[in-house]
Formats: sequence, C-alpha cells, structure tokens
Amino acid sequence: MNDSTHKHLAVRTVYGLLSAILLALFALSVCGETIPVNEGAGFDGEFYREVFRNFSADFFATGYDSFRIQRIFPFCLMNVVYNLAGIPLDNAHMMAGMYVLHFVNLALQLLLFFKLARLQGWKPATTVVLFSLFFFNYATLKNCGYVPFQTDAFAVTVALASYYAIFKGREASGFALSLLGLVTWPSLTYVMTLFLLFPLRLGVSKSAGALPELFEKPVPKFFLVLPFVYGLAAGTLVILFHVMHKQEILDNLLMGNFGTGHIIFCLIAFSGCAWVIALLRKVPGIPYSAVDFARSFRPRVFIGIVLCIAAVSLLLRMHTNNDYFFDGKVFLLQVLIRPLKYPLVTLAGHVVYWGALPAFLVLFARDFVKVSTARSPGHTLVLLVFLFFALDSESRHIAPFLPLLLVPLGHALDKADPAPKFAIFTVILQLVLSHFYIPINVDGFSESLEAGKFLTPEAQRHFMNYGPWMTGSSYRDWIAVAIAALIGTNEVFKRSKRPQSGK
Repeated sequence: MNDSTHKHLAVRTVYGLLSAILLALFALSVCGETIPVNEGAGFDGEFYREVFRNFSADFFATGYDSFRIQRIFPFCLMNVVYNLAGIPLDNAHMMAGMYVLHFVNLALQLLLFFKLARLQGWKPATTVVLFSLFFFNYATLKNCGYVPFQTDAFAVTVALASYYAIFKGREASGFALSLLGLVTWPSLTYVMTLFLLFPLRLGVSKSAGALPELFEKPVPKFFLVLPFVYGLAAGTLVILFHVMHKQEILDNLLMGNFGTGHIIFCLIAFSGCAWVIALLRKVPGIPYSAVDFARSFRPRVFIGIVLCIAAVSLLLRMHTNNDYFFDGKVFLLQVLIRPLKYPLVTLAGHVVYWGALPAFLVLFARDFVKVSTARSPGHTLVLLVFLFFALDSESRHIAPFLPLLLVPLGHALDKADPAPKFAIFTVILQLVLSHFYIPINVDGFSESLEAGKFLTPEAQRHFMNYGPWMTGSSYRDWIAVAIAALIGTNEVFKRSKRPQSGK
C-alpha cells in the first residue's frame, strides 16, 4: 500500500469520525430536551404541528394566512405520508415522525456536503474546517431537537441541494428544487434565481470548478458605503419613531424598553459601524459596472422563472385566507433596528447560533469577497443580499444562506492552506461554542415561560439564542465570547500557518 493510498484512507477515516461524532451528538440532542411549551412544539412550532395534523383538511377549507402559508413544508408532506400510511396524527406519533425526518434531513445534508466538497476539490483541512462550521453549531446540535417543528433545517437542505445542482450545471433541476423555498423559506427561492439570472459570463467557462482570475486592479470601495447607508437608515427610523411618538413600536422591535433617554445608547451602537468600516477597508469593491450586469442578464430565463414562481404563488393565493399574522415590512424594520439594541449585538447573536463562522468570514474577508464577486454578477448580488440579512441579530434568518457561503469560503481557505492543527482547533472551538451540552430546562424555566417572563436568567438559556431577546447579562457574556473567538481564531491561524519556503 503506497503513501497516496495511506493518505486517502486517513482522510476518509477523519471524515467518517467527524460524521459519527455529528450523528452521536445529534441523537443526544433529539433524545434530550424538548421545549416545555405546547407539548414540545414550542411557540411558533404549534402552527407547524397543526399543519402536520390537519393539512389535508385546512388547506382546501380554511386555508392559511399569507405569511405562514409560505412555511408549510415539510409538515404538509408529513401529513400526506401519515394519512397514506394510516399512522395516527396524535402528538406522540408526530413528534416521533419529526425526529425521524430530522435524521433523514441531516443525512441528506451530509451527503450533499461531501458531494460539494468533492466537486470543488477542497483540501482535507479545508473540508474539515467547513464541516465544523456547517454542522457543529447550536442550530444543528441543539435547536433541531429542542424545537423540532421549525423550517430552518429543511430550508438549509433545500438551499444546499439547489446550490449543488446549479454548480453541477443542472440549472433547471436546481431551480425546480429552489421552488420548494416558496413553501419553506421564500427568500431562498429568490436568492437562487440570482445565480441563474446573472450567471458566469465575462468570457469565463461554466464548468463547475472554473473560477476567473481574481480581480487585482483597484476598484471602487463600494462596501465602505454600506455602513454609512445602514447608519443613516437606522438613525432616521429611530428619530421618526420618537418624533411621531411611536415609542412602543421601537420597544417591540428591540424586545425591551428602549426609552427616550437611550438615544445616546443608539449612538454607542453606531460604534459598530466604525469597526465594520475598518474591516471593509481591506475588502475589494464590486468589479462590475451596470453594463456588466446588463450583459450578464438572461431575459428568457427571467421569463421562465417569473412564470414558474407566478404559478406557484397563484396556487398558494387560492388557499390563502384573510387572517393576519406578520407583515414583510415589519421584518425589514426589524433587520434595520435590531442591531441598535447593543453595540455589536449582531456579532454576539451570530456567534451564539453559528459559532466561529463570523470569525472566519472576518479572517478571510478579502479573499471571500474577491471569490464571490469574481465568480459571477449573480454571486455578487447574493453576497449583498446576505450582508443585508446578516444585519439582524436573530441569526436564524441567515440559515438559507449557510450553504451559499461554503464555496467562496472554501476557495479562501484552500488559498490560505490551513494546517491540520488549525482544522483540529476549529472542530474543538465549534463544539465548545455550540453550547449543546448546557441544559435549558432547569428549575424555574417552565414557570418563566408560563408567566411570559422571557428575560429571567432561566428563560435566557433559551431566548439568548435568538439575539434580540438577549438581556444585558447574556449580551455581555456572548460579546466577550465572540471577541475572544475572533482574536483566538486569528492567533491560532497565524501560528499554525504552513512554512512558505520550499514550495
């Protein structure tokens, strides 16, 4: 057996070990705690459980409101399966079905992740790092089991499957898969269409591994404008809320009492803009002109996409009632206002939910952005959309974007050529930051939920994971952890870099 075979077997063994650890920890989560609200369904999950139970009757009779009808997959599918199989639709059987579905969903994610890794030709250390960032986080290791009736994990799988198909050159299949987003997480579908509407042009091959030479010429520092645009928009909104005496709206958006006397705190929060500007100074701007975007645009594909989305939307509208649950304009306000709750609260929120991912995006920001923009105008637009959604400290909102970060981050990591010990450090760091091992259902937790007191220390074990619900104490703990993760990742990477001589 030669050295190459030994190395190949060693790499496969590492991948198998990581997968075994993931499945074991995931099983521990599923067999562990469940939120003690609505018999394990949770707050939002109560609706999804009712879709599971009554979809066949409700969809054709009462219908659903205009917001939640876009979130009914895969629960509608489970209802059909249970009815065909004659399985009772009681809570115990539905909980068991959701746990099985989550395991199937995780298996699909594993399969697609390694297929994408093979397609992209990532180095073993890069694959280990990306595996850890993608799977070893709170969202996967704790949230799926704790709140099983949620669309997040399934939206990630749909996005990953669609993204992989597009990279394989199967654009029609990728778009067809992305249409599931219209009943899972609609922004997923619209983001995927950007890849298809503005594909690889500029004389670049469409092959899966092809990547144009990275732009080295000076380009306008477009990204430097973004913090100023955000600061102006958010600051204007806060002033309008006070002038129009709509303080209660501001308090509701920030999940707490913001208070008129806290306008100065809003200015402190803008200190985050200065930090972001300092980071973005080293990041290239957009290397495309308006003419480049126009040249890349595909009118025929646009017409086909519009017709498909319109057909699905029309079908959903036929089964939409007049009930009101949520307004999309409120969501946009949330994204703009929530970062003002605490300085850099978005960073803390992302670390709580996704672990060291923000640290890696900061560490490899320059190459990450260069690869994203160099690949196509569509990738550039997706990057800008991601940056907008990433503003919100409720980090679960970027779940569908998680697979889309893998390819540019993988190229950046391959270029940096991380040493094996840095990959090991990432695995350990992710497992620590995921805090899957910290119990949530402690004494006093259920009582806090029943009383609607989400800011108690007991309730914070759950609600701190959702960013805007953080108390000052939770925020202080997690912003300290986030900063330590940023510094630690940077230092370990620098100390573990491979020698450049002799290459």
